[in-house]
Amino acid sequence: MDKTAVKLLRLYEHLCRADTPLGVSALASRMRLTKSNAHRILRTLTGLGYANQTPDGQYAPTLKSWELGTLVLNRLDFVQIAKPYLGELNQTTGESVYLATLNGTAVVYLDVLESRYPIRINAAIGGSGPSHCSASGKLLLAYNPVIAAQYLAKPLEKYTPRTVTRLPDVQRKLEAIRRAGYSINDEEWVEGVCGVAAPIHDSHRLGIAAIGITALKERVNRAKLKQLTALVADTARQVSLKLGYRAAPLR
Repeated sequence: MDKTAVKLLRLYEHLCRADTPLGVSALASRMRLTKSNAHRILRTLTGLGYANQTPDGQYAPTLKSWELGTLVLNRLDFVQIAKPYLGELNQTTGESVYLATLNGTAVVYLDVLESRYPIRINAAIGGSGPSHCSASGKLLLAYNPVIAAQYLAKPLEKYTPRTVTRLPDVQRKLEAIRRAGYSINDEEWVEGVCGVAAPIHDSHRLGIAAIGITALKERVNRAKLKQLTALVADTARQVSLKLGYRAAPLR
């Protein structure tokens, strides 16, 4: 490896991780560099727009690396990234598997893999569903409170006897979903149909999409639902890691 490039990148990483701007002497000491070497690297970073000098002579990183990182992130097609994981989940469970996100305040299905069983749950790519009574919809509302506030400002339709429509009850459900990290639909949208969904997080820890399973209630008892929940949550976690998500460190 090129030693000069290594020194530059490591100093820049150190600068980015620091809580406050740092001076030449402090950086040279921490990086075990001579002051002249540290100063030369800082001048290079400043000239390229990766750092700037404060009025008191300290150095701090700019947002240039964030801008470049955003460009890379925008190239990531999370639908394509999730596809092989959806396929594996579909093969493992045999049930209908989907990837969903919010289009406005409605759930829209970005990818759907059907069940291998003769009796299936009909869902289609591009199809949509209600957010307050589907597993993925409740999940995405839970992780997107601004959208949730818009959605819950209007009267909620009751699809089955189990659909929860009272605002305080829905809000309690969303809070429970945030704590649990997954969402369950128990015949709340369609009678005889249940499901579970877990969030896909991006590098900013936002719930940008949901991976879920939908199945006939007659095929899924309590033990089976618990097993499916664990599989869905693990699949969503793997996709999130591919998108650069890292869980917040424990304090």
